[in-house]
Amino acid sequence: MDLNASLNKRFLVVDDFANVRKSIRSMLTSLGVAHVAEAANGVEATRQVRGGRFDVVLCDYNLGKGKDGSQLLEEWRVRGWLSHETIFVMITAETSRDLVMGAIEFQPDDYLAKPFAMDTLKQRLDRWLDRQTSLFEINEALDKDNWAEVAKAARRVMEEKPRYRAWAQRKFVSAMIQQGQLTEAEHFLQGLLEKREQPWAQMELCRIQIQRGDYKTAERALKTLVLTQPNLLDAYDLLAQAQRQLKQPKQAQDTLAQALARSPRHIPRQRAFAELAMDNGDYYAATRAYKEIVNLSEGTMHESPDAYKNVLRTTRHHLASLDDEALARRLHRDAQSYLKRLQQAFSGDIDADLFAQAYQAYLEDPRDTTGRAQKALKKLAEEAAGKLEELSPESATEIAEILYEKKLSAVADEFVDQLKLHHKDNPALTERLNNLQMEPVSFEARRQAHELNTQGIACYKEKQFKQASELFKEAQRFSPRHPGIVLNLVQSTLLLAGSGDHTLERLDFCLDMVNRLAYLPEDHYQYERYQTLRKKIVDLHTRMSHEKQS
Repeated sequence: MDLNASLNKRFLVVDDFANVRKSIRSMLTSLGVAHVAEAANGVEATRQVRGGRFDVVLCDYNLGKGKDGSQLLEEWRVRGWLSHETIFVMITAETSRDLVMGAIEFQPDDYLAKPFAMDTLKQRLDRWLDRQTSLFEINEALDKDNWAEVAKAARRVMEEKPRYRAWAQRKFVSAMIQQGQLTEAEHFLQGLLEKREQPWAQMELCRIQIQRGDYKTAERALKTLVLTQPNLLDAYDLLAQAQRQLKQPKQAQDTLAQALARSPRHIPRQRAFAELAMDNGDYYAATRAYKEIVNLSEGTMHESPDAYKNVLRTTRHHLASLDDEALARRLHRDAQSYLKRLQQAFSGDIDADLFAQAYQAYLEDPRDTTGRAQKALKKLAEEAAGKLEELSPESATEIAEILYEKKLSAVADEFVDQLKLHHKDNPALTERLNNLQMEPVSFEARRQAHELNTQGIACYKEKQFKQASELFKEAQRFSPRHPGIVLNLVQSTLLLAGSGDHTLERLDFCLDMVNRLAYLPEDHYQYERYQTLRKKIVDLHTRMSHEKQS
C-alpha cells in the first residue's frame, strides 16, 4: 500500500516515558503520519480513546503505576470504547511467560518488540493500513453487533482477500454461532478440518457440541486438544465448562489450574477457578485465588467490593475447617488486612460498610470476655434491617450467617424473617434463607454433616440402627437444625426405644429433637414427616409415662 495513505490517519502513542513517545512520534511523522496524539498513562489514554476515534493505537505494555496495556485493551473492548476498526498494537520488552501469555489472551492486533527501528515500523505500518482497509466491512458490522452482516462480509473477504482468509473464517464461525446457526457453522468447520488440522476450528466444534448439550463428546476432544495445544487457553475454559456440566467439579478445577499456571493474570478465569475450589471444599486454593483477584483488580475495571468480600468469605470457611492454630492465626491476620483494604477502598458504600462491620465482629478476638462482638452484631442487625434497600441479598445473607455462627439465633431468625418479607418477590432468595434457618452453619460443617448423614442412611438401610443413630447424632452435632438429619436421628432412635430400661429417656431425647423443628413452615417437604413422627413420639411418651406410674 502507498504509505501516503497514512497522511489522514489518526494515531495514539501510549507510553509512560516522554522520550519514547517523542521517538515513536518522530518515526511516524517521517513516514507521513500527520495526526499523532500522546498519552503518558492509562487515564490519559482512556480519556482520548473515549473522546475520539483512532485508526491505530501503539501502546506500551508496562505503563508504570496504574493499568498496563493489556488491562487497557480489555477495558476498552468490554466497554465498547475501542472500535473494531482501530488497530491496537502492543509494544513490549517483556519476556516472562506470565506477562507474554497475559498479553496474548487479550488478542491485540499486532506486537512490536522493543527496541524497533524505522524499517520495522515502516513495514508494519503498511500491513496495518492494508488490514484496516481490507477488513473494514467486517469491523464496521462488528461495531454494530450486526452478525448477519459480519457473516456476509466475512464470506467476501474469504473469497477476495486470501491474505486475511484465516481471520475471516473465525469471524464467520463466530457470526454463525451468535445467530444460532450451529449446523451451518459445524459443516463449515468440518470442511476446514478435512483440508488440514486447525486447532481453533477443533475448539469451535467443541463449543458447538457444548451448546447442544453433548458434553461428553466435547470433553473427550478438548482433553486431547489441550494436550497437543497447551497454549490454546480458551480450550481449557471450554473443557472446564463441559466438566462442570458432567458433574466433575474437581476435574474442572484441575483443568483451570493448568490454564492459570500458564496465564495467571486472567481475572475471569481466576474467578471461575475460585468458585470451583470453594464448591469443592478446597478453601486454601479458593482463598489464594480470591486474593490474587484483589491484587490483579486494583485500579482496573474488575476492582469492586465483591473481590474483597470473597476473600473474607472464603477465609471464614477456611478458618472453620482448620485445626492448625498457627495457620489459623496467619489467616486471621490476612483477613483483617483485606477487611481494612475493603473499608478504605469503598468507605462511602453502605453495602460494603455493613458487610465490613459483620466481619469486624466475626474477626474479634475469641478470648474477649466482654461480649463486644455480640453487642456489635446485635446493633448491626438492627442497622442492617433499616437499610435493606441499600443492602445486597448476598451481603444480607452473609450477615445472617455470621449472626448464627456467633450463637445469636434469635437475632438471626428475626433478621432473616425481615429479609424474607422485604424480598418476598424473590423465590430463589427466600428458599436460600429458609435453608439457612434450617442449617445455619458453615459450609465446612454442612459438608461434614452431609457425609455423616449419608453414611447413617446407608447403615439404616442395612438395619444397623445403633450405628445409624450414632452417625446421625454426630451429623446433628455439626448441623443441629437440619430437618432431614434431625428426623433421621429421631427415626433411628425410635427403633432402639422398643425395649430396655432406657426407653423413656430415649423418648425424652426424641421429643427434644423434634421440638427443635417447630420453625418448619407447612409447605416444607419434611413438614408432614415431622408432624407424623412428633405425634408418634408424644403418643408413645404418654403411654410409657402412664405405664411407669402404674
